[in-house]
Amino acid sequence: MKISACVITKNESENIRRCLESIKSITNEIVVVDTGSTDNTVEIAESLGAKVYFYDWDNNFSNAKNYALDKATGDWIIFLDADEYFAENTPRNLIRILNSINNKSYDAVLYKIIHTEGLNGRIIAENPTIRTFRGHNRIRYYGAVHEQPLNRENTLYAANITDYPLVIYHTGYSSVILPEKVKRNLAIMKEEIAKNNITDLTYYYMSSMNNNLGNSEEAIEYALLALKEPAFHKTIMAYQPYVFIIDNMLKLKEKYTSDEIEKYINEAVSHYPTHPEIWYAVGNARREQGDYIAAIESYRNALEYNKKFKLLLNNNFPARLEYVYYYMAEMYKKTGDSVKALENYFESLKINKHNFDAIKGLYALIKDQEPVEIILFLNSIYDKKDKTDLVFLNTAMADLGNSVLANYYYEQYEKNSHD
Repeated sequence: MKISACVITKNESENIRRCLESIKSITNEIVVVDTGSTDNTVEIAESLGAKVYFYDWDNNFSNAKNYALDKATGDWIIFLDADEYFAENTPRNLIRILNSINNKSYDAVLYKIIHTEGLNGRIIAENPTIRTFRGHNRIRYYGAVHEQPLNRENTLYAANITDYPLVIYHTGYSSVILPEKVKRNLAIMKEEIAKNNITDLTYYYMSSMNNNLGNSEEAIEYALLALKEPAFHKTIMAYQPYVFIIDNMLKLKEKYTSDEIEKYINEAVSHYPTHPEIWYAVGNARREQGDYIAAIESYRNALEYNKKFKLLLNNNFPARLEYVYYYMAEMYKKTGDSVKALENYFESLKINKHNFDAIKGLYALIKDQEPVEIILFLNSIYDKKDKTDLVFLNTAMADLGNSVLANYYYEQYEKNSHD
């Protein structure tokens, strides 16, 4: 059994070594197709034993990936993006799984991919994905962007072996580079629609990209079109148009009535009653409607369903956790439950300790305590030797009108600077 690894690259010098080193131990060959790097991506790949080929970029990811497949000779192909890498135990587990299914009818293997905000950043999303499939040109990529591997244009028959977890980390969800990626992909997708190259996922991706860019009308328009695609309901993103519709109708509430929003809430809960993102969207609606008790209950449902999430569907809820806890804190405060408000502000700050709104809400609950007690409490969240934390706390306390604490954190910063 021969295993080939394939990657397409362009200016991936920060990522390519980590990617290739994570798979090198179990591959018989590594094929890298470079589409125009001006950094030292190619040199790094070659130093790790990769065969590097060059492809003139034509605004089509499938074409570049299929060119890589033409060069690969393995019985099985591992195809990663340069900003993805295997978790520590995944190579060993993959070999076990491939040995167990090699003589069976499976086309591919299902992984869990964990999307993070940069390297070692917070988790943004988790979803099932195919990154390994049979070689020898039985399987090709389709779609200029958001490309899919298919077996003669049919969905792959993928093995989902839970005894040996397969995990990939994807670091490309940086808030700095993501908007540029989205704009690039949106332009390519518009070209595909103009050519009438429309798949069951085209309208979903158009909705998703417009949602990311804050184009609410377009996000709703394409989400509604996605729901009309019969084959779309079999994909891992099938629930998500409802999230886009509800959230963006709330943003345009002067245009959409409560009854219209409620229609899609009812459909969403009916079809996906245990998906945390659906309950997050419902919580947002209830909060906007001023029904704080129902909103808290919806957010709590989202948290519970996220803890035991096992659906073979995408899940972007982890990116919402900071806001869920913050919204719950705000609503507990409005309903007079200061203890639970404090608990939820604390949970929100544990996820993003530089959230000013959360520290403002928390401070309002503890401001009457002695400064030393406030400092001791904040020490459970912040590192008094971390200059970034100290700058944030100094600024926050100054904005909140507590000169004693602002001066304390300034003095700590100065002390650390001279140590």
